[in-house]
Order: sequence, then structure tokens, then C-alpha cells
Amino acid sequence: MRDYEGAIRDFDSSILSNPAYNRTYFYRALSKYYTNDFKGSIEDYNIFIEANPGAANAYDNRGYSKYVLGDNQGALDDYNKSIMLNPAVEKAYINRGGAENRLGSYKDAILDYNKAILLNPNNPNSYIDLGISKNAIEDYNGALEAFNNSIKLKPNSDISFLYRGLAKFFLKDYKGASDDFDQCLSINPDNGEAFLNRGALKLQLNDKMGACSDFRKAYSLRNMRASDVIKENCQ
Repeated sequence: MRDYEGAIRDFDSSILSNPAYNRTYFYRALSKYYTNDFKGSIEDYNIFIEANPGAANAYDNRGYSKYVLGDNQGALDDYNKSIMLNPAVEKAYINRGGAENRLGSYKDAILDYNKAILLNPNNPNSYIDLGISKNAIEDYNGALEAFNNSIKLKPNSDISFLYRGLAKFFLKDYKGASDDFDQCLSINPDNGEAFLNRGALKLQLNDKMGACSDFRKAYSLRNMRASDVIKENCQ
């Protein structure tokens, strides 16, 4: 019922009554995660893992709490352990790919997203993550293919259109890029990143007035990168 605070209180009572029943720590860790108590979540997973060192899902969950806190190497270590214990879980590869991306290991991330897709070819998010990683290594044609697949599975994904537009921009398909940025904004008119990138495209096409309008809209949507772009181009 998503009453996580209430759940935590009940788990606290359960642990007081029977501290030896370590499964309670696993569920309290989940509840703490959903209340943004990531450190508390990690502490509870530590207790559970000490008693259950073969629980692959506990390492995966603890890794994500570490990832949210910015401990990317710690998260990666946990994902590695989770996958070693159970190599057939799609989510663990997706999560490990996210940590690898943050660490700049884009080729490793691509391998993991491809493994996730082999396990479940119908998850649009895996293709989105794959495309973002391919953009990062300048494999723009590979990125286009990944985003095309994500859009087939989830046609209303503003993120897919945003990043496909970016790949098209780098491939100098400016008309295609513009169409994708427009489609992104038709799905989510509050996507500041789309305004920023569409503005960059307009600047490339010598439409400075249109570009600055988009940059200012991006800034109004709290895209802080737009501030420097405005100072550089729109004063």
C-alpha cells in the first residue's frame, strides 16, 4: 500500500521481538530505500547479507542504494557479486550498466545492456540505455538503431526521441533531429534538455533568435547548463 513509514515501524517491532529472523532486515531495507533513507537501507542489507551471503537480489538492491548515493565503485562491486551468484537476472545487467556508464566504461555498459536485451528483448528502457551509451562512444548509427527499437516498444517515450534527435544531430541529419526534438516536446513540454538541444540545433542553422528562445525556455525549466549558453550566445 506504499505506507513505507508504517512498514518500517512494523519491521522495527518485528526485529525487537525476534532479532534473529534476518529476513526482516531485507524488507526493512526495501522500505528504507523508498523513504530515501539509502544509508539505512545499506545498513540493513549488510545485516541480511552477512547471514545470507548467497542472496543475489540483496547485492543488487544494496548496489542500487550505493549507486543513488554516488558510490559507483561500491555499486559495481555489488552488481558483479549479484551477477556471479545469478547470471540470469535482467535487472542486474541494467543496473551494472548504469554504474559502468557513470565510471566512463561505456563499452562494458553496452555489453551489459546487450545481455539484458537477450534476457528480455521487450524492455524499451534497455534499448534507451544502450543508445545513450552508444552516443557516448560516438557510435551514432548504433544509437539510432537502439532508439528506433525503444520507440517501437514505447512510442510515447520523450527520452527516446530526445536522444535519437541528438544522434541525428551529430550525423548532420538536422531535419530528422528537429523532428525528434519537436516530438519529444509534444510528449513532454517540460523537458528542458530537449529545449537546450533544439536551441543548439537552431544555432547551428543560424536561427539565433529561435535558439535563444529555446535556451531561455530550458533555463526556465531549471536546466542550469542553459545559463552559460545564454551568456555566451544571447546577450
